[in-house]
Amino acid sequence: MTTISGGPVTPLQIPALRTARLRLEPLAFAHSGGMFALWAREEVCRYSGPAVDAHGVPIALPACSPVESDRIIDFFVRRAAAGLGFRWAMITEPEGIFIGAVGFNHLGPCPELAYHLHPDAWGQGLMAEACGAALGWASAERGARTAHAFIVPENRASIVLIQRLGFRATGEVEDGAGRYHLGTQHRASGQ
Repeated sequence: MTTISGGPVTPLQIPALRTARLRLEPLAFAHSGGMFALWAREEVCRYSGPAVDAHGVPIALPACSPVESDRIIDFFVRRAAAGLGFRWAMITEPEGIFIGAVGFNHLGPCPELAYHLHPDAWGQGLMAEACGAALGWASAERGARTAHAFIVPENRASIVLIQRLGFRATGEVEDGAGRYHLGTQHRASGQ
């Protein structure tokens, strides 16, 4: 147990998960090459919003070097250690290729789902599969009965995905992104 801002914190114990085509493993510096390949792509960064490191210092996106995308890894490793949020690395099975990241910006009774996928993997249903596993974990292991996500209106593909997972627009907007809410029953299958 660590102490952050004066209070005790229990680091998250993040399990590896498997789906039909993916292995989800806790994001770590071992994924540096894949994270750089992901965050160096303008089309991935276009709708992701601003990024900051663990010290609140902005990270320029698209990333120009692995050092910059490693700051994103560091951010989520530290958040997991503080018990606040995390990402899984998305690895294809059986090929073992890093294609993206999925996880939670915040945990709690209504965790905030977030995800990013390399363009080479777009349109294959892989993110629905990964999100379904993540939401199933949040429900089974954390007792979450609801979840939410924030998506900018221009990101039509992400809106289609989140609605396919059962999320509905709330009409609320934060920093230009619409809030989508998943009710009391998670659809963990991604169907």
